[in-house]
Amino acid sequence: MTNMRPEIDMQALPHRRMEAWKWSDVRRTVRADAAGLAAQAKLDVQLPPGVDVSHESLPGLDSPMGQMAARFAGEMLVLEIAAGTEVTIPLTIRVSDFGHARVKIRLGEGAALAVEELYQSGQAGFSNVEISYDLAVGAKLARTVFHNDHADTTRIVTAHMSAWAGAEIHQHALSFGAGLSRLETRMAVMGREVKAELHGAYLLSDKRHCDMTSYIDLGAEAPFIRQSVKGVVTGKATGVFQGKFHVRRPAQLTDAEMRHDAIMLSDTAHVRAKPELEIYADDVACAHGNTIGQLDESALFYMRQRGIPLIQARALLIRAFVAGSFERLEDNADFLARIDHWLEAAL
Repeated sequence: MTNMRPEIDMQALPHRRMEAWKWSDVRRTVRADAAGLAAQAKLDVQLPPGVDVSHESLPGLDSPMGQMAARFAGEMLVLEIAAGTEVTIPLTIRVSDFGHARVKIRLGEGAALAVEELYQSGQAGFSNVEISYDLAVGAKLARTVFHNDHADTTRIVTAHMSAWAGAEIHQHALSFGAGLSRLETRMAVMGREVKAELHGAYLLSDKRHCDMTSYIDLGAEAPFIRQSVKGVVTGKATGVFQGKFHVRRPAQLTDAEMRHDAIMLSDTAHVRAKPELEIYADDVACAHGNTIGQLDESALFYMRQRGIPLIQARALLIRAFVAGSFERLEDNADFLARIDHWLEAAL
C-alpha cells in the first residue's frame, strides 16, 4: 500500500481579505510548487547542558499557520528547563531547511534561559515555524531572533508566550526580510508583575517584505511592558508593523508602552503601521506612538559641512537610529555588525 503524502490547501493560506494579514498576503505570494510547502522541516538545535528533550503530539493552535504546522510538522519538539535551573550557555535553533516545524520550550519556576533563533536561506522556498514559550513563576527568558532570507522565500515565524507571576522576557529581533516574511509574537500575561521588553528592527531593500506583528494579552495585575520597533526601507521594499495591547479588566496597574518608527529612503518603498490599544481596566498607564519619515536633512547637512561624505553620513544616521532598538543589550556587537553589513550593500 502506497503512503499518500498530504497536500496543501492553498485556499487555507492567509490572504489580504483577512484583517490581520491584509498587508502580508501569503496566498498571493506562495507558489503551489514552492519547496517545503507540504513538508516537515529539519531543525538544527544546539542544546546546552540542563535542557531535557522529548516529543509530544499536541493540538495545533487556532490560526491558519498553526493548523498547517500541526498537520505537516509531525510531533512537537519539547525542550524543558527544570525549576531553579539557570542555563548559562544559549540554546540555538537554526532553521535553514524549508517546511513546517513546531517547538515548545518550558521554563520551570525560577529557571533562566537564553535562546538564539536563526532563520536564513540561500534559495527560494516556504517555511512555517511555530515556537511556544511557557514561563512558570519567576522564570526568565532572553530571546534573540536573526532573520535573513532569499528574496523569493516566504517565511512565517509565530512565537506564542505565556508568562506567570514575576516572569521576565527580553526579546530582540533583527530582520532583513524575504519575498514575504512575518515575525509574529503573541504573549499572554497570566500572573502578576510580569516584565517584558520586546524590541526589534527591520532593514529592507529591493522588493523585500517584513511584517513584525505582536499581540500582548494582559490578564493580570501590574505588568510592565515596553515595545519598540524601528524600520528602514529602500527600493520597493515593504515594512509592516502591527501591535496591539489588550488590557483586560483584571490587569489594573498596567504600565505599557508601544512605539514604531520608520525611515523611508526611497519614494517607491512602503511602510504600513497599525498600533492599537484595547483597554478595559481603569487604573493603567498605556501609550502608543508611530512615526514615518525620511532622514534628517539638517543633520546630513551638518555632517557634510564637517567633511563626512554623503554615503557615510547617511550610514551613520541610519545606524544610530536602528541601534536604539538594541541599546539595552549588554552585548549587541552581533546586531551592529549585521546592520553595518546591510548598510554597506544597500547605500
